Parts: sequence; C-alpha cells; structure tokens
Amino acid sequence: MHIRGKKMERIIANEGKSGYHIVTSQFAHEAELYAASQLKIYLEKASFAVIPYFSDRCEKRTPEIRVGRNVRGNTDKLDGIGDEGFKIYTDGEDIVICGRTPRGTVYGVYRFLEEIIGFRCFTKDIETFDKRGKITVSNIDITENPSFEYRDTYFRGAFDCDYAVKNRLNSSLALIPNEKGGRTKFYNFHHSFYDILPPDIYFDEHPEYYSLVDGVRLKQNGQLCLTNEDAVNEAIKRVKEWIRSRPDCKVFSVAQNDWSNNCTCPKCRETDEKEGSPSGSIIYFVNRIAEEIEKEYPDVLIHTFAYQYSRKAPKFICPRDNVIVRLCNIECSWDENLREKKANSPESYTAEFVGNITDWGKISKHLYIWDYACNFSYYILPFPNYYILADNLRYYKECGVSGILEQGNFSYGAATGLAELEAYLCARLMWNTDLDVKELIMEFTDGVYGRSADYIRQYIELLCSEVKGKGLSLYYKPDTDFISEALINKADELFKKASNAAETAEIKKRIEREYLSVRFLKICWMPLGTEGRNNLIDELYRDVKKHGISEIQERVNLEISFERLRKYPFCREKGENYRLYYIMK
Repeated sequence: MHIRGKKMERIIANEGKSGYHIVTSQFAHEAELYAASQLKIYLEKASFAVIPYFSDRCEKRTPEIRVGRNVRGNTDKLDGIGDEGFKIYTDGEDIVICGRTPRGTVYGVYRFLEEIIGFRCFTKDIETFDKRGKITVSNIDITENPSFEYRDTYFRGAFDCDYAVKNRLNSSLALIPNEKGGRTKFYNFHHSFYDILPPDIYFDEHPEYYSLVDGVRLKQNGQLCLTNEDAVNEAIKRVKEWIRSRPDCKVFSVAQNDWSNNCTCPKCRETDEKEGSPSGSIIYFVNRIAEEIEKEYPDVLIHTFAYQYSRKAPKFICPRDNVIVRLCNIECSWDENLREKKANSPESYTAEFVGNITDWGKISKHLYIWDYACNFSYYILPFPNYYILADNLRYYKECGVSGILEQGNFSYGAATGLAELEAYLCARLMWNTDLDVKELIMEFTDGVYGRSADYIRQYIELLCSEVKGKGLSLYYKPDTDFISEALINKADELFKKASNAAETAEIKKRIEREYLSVRFLKICWMPLGTEGRNNLIDELYRDVKKHGISEIQERVNLEISFERLRKYPFCREKGENYRLYYIMK
C-alpha cells in the first residue's frame, strides 16, 4: 500500500451513521453488483451503520465508494492490472475499488475489507472482522495482481464457493457462479487418456490405439499409442465434442493415465529416444490436438501432465502456446525447501525435480505445478511443511510457473491434521507469495482458537522443528523418523492446556478435532495387546465420526482403517486394496 498526496481522513461510519454511499455503474456486471452488496453487508456489520447503495444513474449526493469499472463515466486507472488484479485508491473524498475484470473487482472488495475492518475468512465456517464504532480511511493506493494466474487449493473445505472467493481462489472445483466472479473451469480435470479413447469402445477393433508394452497392446492399465495417426484424429474429434458440450470450460485435459506403461511401439520409441524422454511423444500428441483446436477455439487451452515417467522435458519439441504443462512432484520430500534439498541431496528426486522445473520453464508458455500438502497414507496426521510451502511457492514464481494446485485432503466431510490451516496458507500464499507465513499462522490460530492459540502454535512449531532434515513424504508412517514418544507426549500436553484455556464450547470442539491426530499417534505407539488399547480405539472411532470425518486414510473406508489400527503395529499394513472414487465436476 502506498500513501498518496496530503493525508486526508475519510470517515466511512461513526456512531451508527454513515455519510457515504456505495455506487456501481448502471451497466455493471452481475459480479460487480455482488461485490458492492458484499461491501455494504460487511461495512454495516462492522459499524452498525446503514450505508446506502445505488446506481450511478442517481446524482451524487455524498462522498462515495465507487465499485467496479467506469462508475459515473470515469476512466479507471488500470495500468499494470492483470485480468484478476485490482486497484483500490482514494480520489478526493471518494474511494474507488476496481478490477480489470468483474472477478478482480470482487477480489478488490474483500481486500479492502481486510484493510479497514480486519476481515479474514479462515475456513468455510469461520470468518472474523473487527466491529468498530468508527471506520476511517486515509489516503490509499493499493495495486495487486496474483502471484499465479491459476490458484487451486485442492482441499474439500476450500471447494466451498464463498471460502474460495473470499480467499481469491479461482479453483476449478469450487462451484463459483458468474455472479460471484466465476472460476477457471477445467473439463476432465486430470488423467484422461481413457476418457478420450475408452478401451471398452475402441480396443477390440483398434488395439493399435493403445500402448504397446513388452510386445502386447494393453486394454487395462495402459496408455495411448501417441503416434498412431488414426488415434490422433479420433482424439481430436473427441476433444472437439467436449468443447461443444462444455462451452463454459476454458481448459480441457489431454493427459496420461495415473500409472506407467507408456507406449514402446517403434514410432513412439523413436520419438522418445530422440527427445530423451517419454514426454516427447506426449507433447507430439497434445500439440497435434492443440493445433486443430486452436483453429476453431482460439481461447481454449489444452492441459497435459509431466508426471512420473514423463516428468523430464523433451530436448527439441516445445508445447504449443495453447498447451498447459502441469509438472507433478509426487516423488519429492518436503522437509526442506527445493533450494536446500538440491544443495543437500543433489542426487535426490527433489533435486531432479528442480531441474525439471527449469527445463520445462524454458519451453512452456503455461507451466503449472501439481504440488502436495498432506499425508495420503494418514489424512489424520499433520503435514508440517508450512514454512517449506511458502519457500517453494516463492521459488515457483521465480521460475516463471503460472499456475499452482496444492493437493490436500479432498475426502468428503471434515478434516483434521491441521488441514484447515494448510488450506488457508495455500490460498493466501498463492495469491501473494511475499506474505509472511509466520504472520499467517498467527492470524489463523488467533482467529480460530482464541485464547488457546499460543498452545496450538507451539504444537505447530514443535512439528516443524522435528521434521527438518528427517524426510517428509506424502506417505509417511506413524513411526517415521521425526515422530517420537517425546514429541507425542509434548503434543498431548499442549492440547490439554489448549482445551483448558478454550473460552467457548465451539473453540473447545475445534481443539478436540485437531487432538484426534495426537490420540491416533498415541494408539499407534502402543504395542498390540496393551490393556485398554481397543477401548481407546473405540473412543477414537466414535469421536472421528462425531466430528464428521469420513476418512483417515486416502480413499479407504473408515471402518477398514480402524480394523487396520486394531490388527497391525503402527497401522502400517495396507490390507485389502480398497479404493473410493469421487465425483469431480
């Protein structure tokens, strides 16, 4: 924020009265109207003053807060503002909040509320703001653009429309209607080769459309033959059908399946050997589709993965400008940031991934990252990468990455393991990587836990200090190197103090939900057969359900997870292969 000109105090509201009006253009977009209505609602909640809101068809009566573009015919000062950016500035006695797009204006209103009444939306159910008898605004000039064009916090709670908008997320999976600014909408969000050419439809007559592995064309658990001309042409037809049937989508996914078995037919193998990576044939295939799509649909983007076997960039072929390459780092470790890990472990997957970012960044106009922020083996446990998350997001921005997805616990129902904190940090830092993560943790814990906040912060710092240098994978186990009986005992003590300090029943309930992580660890560290162990498991199961948690392990039925806890040390045994799949739109 920059101060401009002679300081002038504008009194928006005082002692339940306001001398200001909120004004939008008579030609305002529905999202600008929504932004203005949100401004009115929250200013009145904070000040207890009624602030009139009308169109600029009415003559000016008092000082105004102008919301949206071209209010009263003024040409807005939008130099340097991108599609989702905004400008907040004072113009004499008036205040202007304006985005280049209606979505940017919505974001600008919430940013203004953060500035003047301390508004924060911490979870889909918890938001705070200051109630002030007097609201004033001095000279301001705030210009903001997002650090990344695409910002997706892939946690179930963050799919909530209002949470997403208030935290400036344009997530594909948050059902944000146009009247609230809309979203970046994908179709076939991720692995899609078998959706493009379903084997049940094509394989029997055209096995040559599918990957050749060890001399056999695969119908199950395969990929596509990416250099087969007929397969390419069928894929183009299919993607065009998708586009025609989904005119509200901007991005369509043409991406490898979620397993290996890429094609090794002579032509695919020749392409990949020339390019030095199986990504060569993938980009060849995707480019062919993207080229044809661009002729009819120049604003549509085609999305693909650089994932596992295709993570290494090709040597010669470059993705077309209408192609998004999403690089995935599922093999990495999150106990150190990318720079540190590369320096300290130069032969690691993480160091290799740093090279992948650099190489893809040189050839891709749209480089996105699929990042991770949870323990898939045990959703119930925290993933203490909070400071690493901030460092890595800054690094991605430096590398020219333009889109980020942070995948967390997206199971239906509530979550524990500090997932709500993680989602909040992801959202705030993806908008502005320069924010201080320690301050974000402070405001979240203060807002969510009240007088108990300091104990929760001590728990967070305990986890972060213990994990550094000991490895943090997406599938860490309850007996991993950074977890010890001493850590569990200290965490147990902190939660008991936090519960005792809670000033309301609601805050105590929030603490109890996070305490489930520690209770789970305590049981895991008890030898099988310990007296009372099964009773503790029964109590934990009851309370997990009471708090609305549907999964404590990714895609595993809750009852099966608790049977594993009863039968196996540290709940390590996977048992039967049980998978749940969710509907994603």
